[in-house]
Order: sequence, then structure tokens, then C-alpha cells
Amino acid sequence: MLPRLLVAAALIAGAKTALAAPALRAPVVVPIMDFHARVDDGRVILSWRRYKRDDFKSYQLLKSTDTRLEYPDTPPLYSADSADRTRFEDGKLAVGTWRYRLCIVTVFGDRWVSPVVTVKIGPGDLRRDPPTEADFE
Repeated sequence: MLPRLLVAAALIAGAKTALAAPALRAPVVVPIMDFHARVDDGRVILSWRRYKRDDFKSYQLLKSTDTRLEYPDTPPLYSADSADRTRFEDGKLAVGTWRYRLCIVTVFGDRWVSPVVTVKIGPGDLRRDPPTEADFE
């Protein structure tokens, strides 16, 4: 009797895992995301257009020195499960050439990706301006 229960439990657990999340499909480049990156006051400001379909699951923002940026192989710098989050400030900079890419993941396992944006960070880009009144509460 015990082996049958174990087999039944394994089948149920396997079915739940299979239904939990579809496999990720091959990424498709979607240039109309309007994904941009700019260096400003010691940060890289990243922005994009809001995804409006009801199949939205998450944004995955990728950063690497490598030319190949693909989620989930490249760990995300930032993740958001709200479609309204269309801006991120990367303040963890280092001198070099960095590549950024936005990946929209859908509930169906689609991966809509932006073209890769390249940002060159020089030594002068690492400094911030002195604080102003707006920087204090």
C-alpha cells in the first residue's frame, strides 16, 4: 500500500510542477520597447515603454560585459513583477563597456527582448555631484 501512495504523491507533485510555469521560449527581439540607457551623475538611468498586455509576468533587466545577454542565463540586475515599473537607476558602476538588455517574460513563457544597449563608463562617470537640498529630509 505504501509504494502506491508514494507513486501517487510523486505523480501529483510532478503534475503541479508541470503546471506551475511553462518552459521559456526562444527570445524574440522587439525594438519598439524603446529601451534606453544614459549616464547621469554617477548612475546609468534605464527606461522603457510599459508593456500593456494582460500576459505580463515580469521585467528582467540584464547587465553584463559579455555580448550575449539572455535571461535566465544572465542573472538579472533588476526584476519587477509590476508592468508599471518602467525605470531603473544603476548606481553600481565600474569603468568599462557595459551592455544592458530588457527582457519581458509572459505567463506563457514568451521572452520579448530589447536590442542590447551599450554604455561606456569612464573614470569621470563614477563621481557624483555634491548633495543639494533635495538630497535631505
